[in-house]
Amino acid sequence: MHIPAWGKLVLVIMALGFLFAPGIRHHWKIARDPHFVPFDAVQYIPAFFKFDANDPVPTTYIKEYFLNAICPPLYKASLALGARFADVRDLQLVLMYVAYGLFVAVMGRIGWLLGGAAVSFAVMALTISAWIFIGLGFIGGAPRMYGYPMIAIALYALVRDRPWLLGLMAVLGALLYPIVASIAGVCLSGWLILPHYAKQSIVSRWSLQRRLATLAAVGLLTVSCLAPLLAGHGAYGRRLVAADIANYPEAGADGNYRPYDQLPYPLFGQESLSYYLGPLYSHGDAIAPWLNLHKNLDPVTLIAALAAAGLAVLVVVSAGLNRALQNDQRGAGIRVLGFFVVCVLLHVIAWLAAPYLYIPTRYLMFSLPFIATLIFPWSLYLLVGRIGRFKTAPRLRDCTFLAIMGVYLIAFGGRGNVEFEKGLMVAQSSQPLFAVIAALPKNSLVAGWPYGEIKNIEYATRRNAFLTAQLHQVLHVEFVETMRQRMDAVFEAYFSVDAAPLRRLRDQFGVTHLLVEAHHFNDPKRPPEYFSPWRSRIGPRLEAVREKAYLMSQPLHQRAAVFNRNGLVLLDLARLP
Repeated sequence: MHIPAWGKLVLVIMALGFLFAPGIRHHWKIARDPHFVPFDAVQYIPAFFKFDANDPVPTTYIKEYFLNAICPPLYKASLALGARFADVRDLQLVLMYVAYGLFVAVMGRIGWLLGGAAVSFAVMALTISAWIFIGLGFIGGAPRMYGYPMIAIALYALVRDRPWLLGLMAVLGALLYPIVASIAGVCLSGWLILPHYAKQSIVSRWSLQRRLATLAAVGLLTVSCLAPLLAGHGAYGRRLVAADIANYPEAGADGNYRPYDQLPYPLFGQESLSYYLGPLYSHGDAIAPWLNLHKNLDPVTLIAALAAAGLAVLVVVSAGLNRALQNDQRGAGIRVLGFFVVCVLLHVIAWLAAPYLYIPTRYLMFSLPFIATLIFPWSLYLLVGRIGRFKTAPRLRDCTFLAIMGVYLIAFGGRGNVEFEKGLMVAQSSQPLFAVIAALPKNSLVAGWPYGEIKNIEYATRRNAFLTAQLHQVLHVEFVETMRQRMDAVFEAYFSVDAAPLRRLRDQFGVTHLLVEAHHFNDPKRPPEYFSPWRSRIGPRLEAVREKAYLMSQPLHQRAAVFNRNGLVLLDLARLP
């Protein structure tokens, strides 16, 4: 029985819906919870509260830093415009899931082009199952939520022989996520200039003049689109480099970033393997719990199994790409292979030019996961098709391919309903405090220990925070100096023995309220923590003030506290004795 293309598409969608319905329901539930605070949203989204036409919130130095030096132009413009008509927090969640849906759809379309409905289903199933995409790329609504969709479109352009679309991704990347601009721009340059790539493509019919003119136009537009972001850096000083770590340890190994985001950046560090094997880590309930390796193997055995699976993927990909280079998909194979070569080269170049071409590991983060989720199923499909019997029996070929992919999903797949929101929700015990802060005047400025409850204050209550660990970026010298002054002021106030440091917070920095977490002083298992250079100071200072900590003074609480419950005390600094 012949099934038309639209019928196959319906079957693919139904199969995906059956597999991942629990994940869809879970995300729908969490996205509607007013106490959900997505990862990076606490950094980016509050900066746009000032654009709210009905209830604008005063901006701050930190918010302006994110708008001017961190947010790409179109990301900034789209949220600023949307904030005038809707709650930007809701808008950010909508855009995030739309971007994710677009990403999955484009991946499915590429799979369809490479091997029909069977490969399309496999690619989308592996993509949705992989935690690395939704977890690292989308949740949080940072500019990088546009990274994977634009890379997928760039891959589509390479497969479909659409150089103009790749050029568009370079320009759009400059506006939304500059890593994509670098990748797409260099891929396009190689495509148009290198004869080995050009002759396998439509551009082989272009004159050299047309190719150079195309590159010049794309390059000029890309640089022009990057200009506002590059200019925005200027007000915050030069970039920190590895030589600055001695003076700014917060930028180094004991600083505020994950190891592979810290200066000096590693070259092909351990995270490279994480990005390659990342798609083997699923999220949510196992598709087949009794056979899922993640659920049934101990950690050591699981690592061995993942290593074996990663090696098998590499063997299949190598053989499959070799097959692709020998058939009518040769042009697509060469261009896609060139994509990975470009990303590796950019990783090396960014490492050599650090920190001026972004964090080098990002070029691997936005390339290596596609090996297991796109290149592997395509390669496997090509290899299965080589078996003599399947050359004349396409339906049997597709069924065999899907059976193998089914084994893969049984072994590694998840249904997407992981409880990722744990740690991203305002705790029930803290919700009364957040309600009180939300009722404060809009010009309030709340300080607290940066790694504590203060971290979600801005996003959840729409009231400004003086400093949080997430906002304490370590990129530009003048901004880092300002953050040091603020952290020093918070440190002195938090571990004070009298009211003087609190008055300094109020009078010099404009802080109106100070949040105190009692467990920092009375629970040895939950002391305050922070990164260098404050880490080594916390223990001795806490010990020195433990019996006379001013913030734990009952007379102070009786006079200045506007909230005192569940070990959380919010002090109104205008009421200081």
